[in-house]
Amino acid sequence: MDFVMPQLAVGSRADAADGAALQAAGIDTLLSLAPLARPAEVALQLGLAVADRVALPAATIRAAAAFLAARIAAGHRVLMHCEQGISRSPALAACFLHEHLGLSLDEAFARVRAARPQAEPHPALVASIRAHYAGADGPAVDLAGNENPFGPSPAACAAIARTAARLHRYPAADSAELRDALARRLGLAASQLVIGNGACDLIDLALRAFVGAGGEVLIPDPAFPAYRSAAARVGARVVTVPLAGSEYSIDEYLARLSPDTRLVVVASPHNPTGTLMDPAAWARLRDALPAGAVLLLDEAYRDYAEGRALIDAAADVRRGAAVLALRSLSKVEGLAGLRVGYGFAPETLVRRLAALCPQYHVGSLAQAAALAALEDETHRRASIDANFRGLEMLTAGLTRLGVEFVPSAANFVLLRAPRDALARLAERGVAVKCMARYGLPGHIRVSVGLPAENARFLAALGELLREDQDCRDAVPA
Repeated sequence: MDFVMPQLAVGSRADAADGAALQAAGIDTLLSLAPLARPAEVALQLGLAVADRVALPAATIRAAAAFLAARIAAGHRVLMHCEQGISRSPALAACFLHEHLGLSLDEAFARVRAARPQAEPHPALVASIRAHYAGADGPAVDLAGNENPFGPSPAACAAIARTAARLHRYPAADSAELRDALARRLGLAASQLVIGNGACDLIDLALRAFVGAGGEVLIPDPAFPAYRSAAARVGARVVTVPLAGSEYSIDEYLARLSPDTRLVVVASPHNPTGTLMDPAAWARLRDALPAGAVLLLDEAYRDYAEGRALIDAAADVRRGAAVLALRSLSKVEGLAGLRVGYGFAPETLVRRLAALCPQYHVGSLAQAAALAALEDETHRRASIDANFRGLEMLTAGLTRLGVEFVPSAANFVLLRAPRDALARLAERGVAVKCMARYGLPGHIRVSVGLPAENARFLAALGELLREDQDCRDAVPA
């Protein structure tokens, strides 16, 4: 047997039947493409009926890649074998490398052959694999919006279906049930919660409630454009706070605080860099606020940063600090199309926000879906874990391509782009986010997608880089 990557080996039926060799190699899972009774040393085996010398069915390609992805992600070491380990298993190993490591098909086949020189997948298999992934290249891949590519919680969809029969009734005007559920999770009172049509709605309310015409707001630079847009709508004066590279500089914030400051904006994880503000730096900023100012923390991407040192804004609210934290159900919960966000702050601040909300501010379908999604821990956990794997895949691929990027704690990556990257990627059916509007010309932001979408982006980006290199090589010295 030969390892094409540390967790995946390719071999023959004889390799798979050799229990001692499996044990020595740490193999505990088999993907059998030829008949074989499960050896005692193997805990799990999947058998797929795969004929050689004929086209591989799309369902077989999907099943094999999905099985390998699930077992490898769970920490297992897999041997995929066919009869001789020359054609079928190397071919499907290349499929996995393409889908889940982001290698182009040519690179994937080359990786397999480098590990197992005798590998020579039959031309019919290779042609069917190329046709399968060429077909997948048809519909455009949208990696621009930082959405959950795995979709909404099934529980949320079921709640929408149940609620649809009551659409002739007005929704709960105060979103009381949703505020109660969120308050229990945060250890706060329901009176310290406000519900909005997404976090952007609450950003708008905060500028209206706390800043107004002529007031001063501190906004990081670069940053999510909604902050500046909301400030412009109310006639507020914007003071930009430059990041130190891709990181927050607390000294830059402190230097810009003044008696006129009414709102200070922080996003952690930050959009578009995906970086975090250190909790100790946050505490310095919170304690330095001038009288009458509010510190706004945008935590739309917080769930993706599990396991890292995060700001505890709920504790600040319990102490009565002038803090407003905003979160979104558009990301992990997958409810971007329903626009549900929430904020928590001391009750005096919440009352000022709520006073600006129109009656029946959040629809009944949105409230029902939000309640169900918050209880769906299975969907939440799966979305976070899948994002972690996808982020690893993207960053490993970008590193392999030699692309400069910012390590991210969110569900997107900011990277330096080749020339005309937006248009050239779009020609290849891949949409990413242009960063010129964020003040970062020459950069793009790519969202974590499904494994095949991540692979397609990396393959397309690799093509752009090779084209640019060919152009440079063609210029006479």
